[in-house]
Amino acid sequence: MTAVSIESDPAPAVEPPVAPGIQQDSPPRRASWEVGHLALAAVAIAILLLSVGPITDIDTYWHVLIGQEVLDSGRTGGLGNSWSLYVPGQDWITSQWGSEVVMSATHQLFGWSGIVWLRTLLVLTLLAALAVLLLKRASASTSAVVFALVLVPCLIVLQERPLLASLIFLAWLSGVGYDLLTKGRQPRWFVVLPLVALWANLHGMWVLAPATFALVAITIAVDRNPAKSGRLRGALILTVVSILGGCLTSIGIKGLLLPFVFRSATPQISEWQPVPLTSPQSFGLAAMFVTLVYLWARSPSRVPRSHIIYAIAWCAFGFTAYRNLLPAAIMMAPLAAASLSRTRLLHPRRPAPEQQKAIGVVTAITLIAGLAGLIAATARVDPLAAAKPLAIAERLAKQPGETRVFNGYNTAGVLAAFGGDGIRLAIDGRSDRFGGDYIERYVEAMSLGEGWQDLLRQVDPDAAVIDTSSALAYELTKNQGWTLVMTDGTYSLLTPPPNGPLREGSTSAPLSAS
Repeated sequence: MTAVSIESDPAPAVEPPVAPGIQQDSPPRRASWEVGHLALAAVAIAILLLSVGPITDIDTYWHVLIGQEVLDSGRTGGLGNSWSLYVPGQDWITSQWGSEVVMSATHQLFGWSGIVWLRTLLVLTLLAALAVLLLKRASASTSAVVFALVLVPCLIVLQERPLLASLIFLAWLSGVGYDLLTKGRQPRWFVVLPLVALWANLHGMWVLAPATFALVAITIAVDRNPAKSGRLRGALILTVVSILGGCLTSIGIKGLLLPFVFRSATPQISEWQPVPLTSPQSFGLAAMFVTLVYLWARSPSRVPRSHIIYAIAWCAFGFTAYRNLLPAAIMMAPLAAASLSRTRLLHPRRPAPEQQKAIGVVTAITLIAGLAGLIAATARVDPLAAAKPLAIAERLAKQPGETRVFNGYNTAGVLAAFGGDGIRLAIDGRSDRFGGDYIERYVEAMSLGEGWQDLLRQVDPDAAVIDTSSALAYELTKNQGWTLVMTDGTYSLLTPPPNGPLREGSTSAPLSAS
C-alpha cells in the first residue's frame, strides 16, 4: 500500500491514483435531501420507540436517594449510610452527584414517571448529537448505516442512569478527537476545560477525554511527520487541560483512578465482563472495524499509522467490557463513516429537485409522527412495572423498627427506595464503596461458597431477599429452618428461625469458591 492517506492531510503536489471503488479524499457531495436522510430519521425513531419502557436499571432507585441526600445535606460524602449495614473504612463520596441531583429533583417534581421522561429526553439528545456528528463528516446514506451499527446492537445500554450523560459528551468528544487526528482542528482549551469539569461531576467516564487526547498525541508521534508537530503539541495541551477539568470535582485527582477502582471492585458484575467476539452486542463495533480494515487494504495510498492505531485502540477498549462497547463504537463512528463515505458503495444517484422536496417532506413527516408516537408511548409507561421485588419491599416497609436484610445484589435499589425507613441492607450497587473482596465473598455466598455461614452470622439478618433458585435459598429453607414468607417474581422473602440465622452444629458442607 503506497501513496496518500484516506483522510485529508496537507494536499500533495500531485494527485495520487484512486483505488477502484474509492473516491478521492474530498468532502462527499450531498443533495439537499437524500434517501439517506429519511433512512437516518427512520432508524432514529425506531431506536427511540424501542427505548421506551419502565425503569430497568437496578441502580436508578438508590441514585435518586443519594441525590436527595445531596440536596438535603449539601455534601457529597458520607451518603447512603442510613440504609446500609456495611460500614466502610472511610466515608464514601459519590463521583456522579450532578446526575444524581438531577434525577432526584426530577423525581421530586414528577415522581418515578419523571425518571422515564428524563431518560427519553437524554436518549433523544444522544441520537440528535450522534446524527449531527456523522452528517458533518459523511454522506447521509453512510451516516444512516453507521448510526444503526453504533446504536442498535447496544440498545440495552440506553437506560435511566448517569452513563447516558457520558454518552452525550462522548458524541462531542468523538468529533473533537477525529478532527484533531485527521485535520489538526483543535478545540479551544477554555471550551474543553468547563465541558470536562461538567462531565466529571455527572459521570466517571470523563476520563475518556484525556485518554482520547493522549491517544491522538501518541498516534501522531508514531507517524513521525514534522508537518503534524502542531497537532501533537495541541493534543498534549488538551490532555493536560482535560485532566485539570476532570479534577474539579468532590473527589479531585482520585477521579482519574475511578476506572481502576471500579474494575477491581466489579469482577462479578456482568457488564464489566470481557466481551466475546460472538456477542451480538459487539456486532456494530466489529463491523465498523472490519470495514475500516477492508477499505485500508484496498487503498493504493499508505494509510497513516495514527489512524490504524486509533481504530485498534478503540476496538480493543470496547471489547474489555460490555459497558465499553457503545462508548467505543461512538468514538470510532466518525472515522468509519468518513472512510466509508468516500467509497461508491453508499452513494446513490443524486435525486432530482422535485424528488429532494418529496424526500424532505416525507422525512419531516416521519420525524413529527415518530416524536408524537414517542410522547404517547412514554406517557403510557408504568415506571415501576419492572421494579422487582417491589411487593417484598412494600411488605418490609410495614415492619416496625429496624429490619436487617441479607439481600441479593440486584434487589438493593428497590429495597432501599421502597423498603421503609427502617430497612438496613447488607449490600447495594455502590461497588466502589464495598470493594471487590466483599462483593466477591457476597456473591459466592449465594452459591454456598466458602465462608457463607460466617458472612450470614456477621449480617445477623431479620430477613433475606434472595433469588428463589439460588443454592442459598434452598439451604436456608430445607436445612436451616428458615420460613418462606412470600415470593415476588424470581425473588423470595425468607425469615430466620427464632434461634438465629443458622442452626448450631450445621453439617452443611460449603462449596469451593471456584
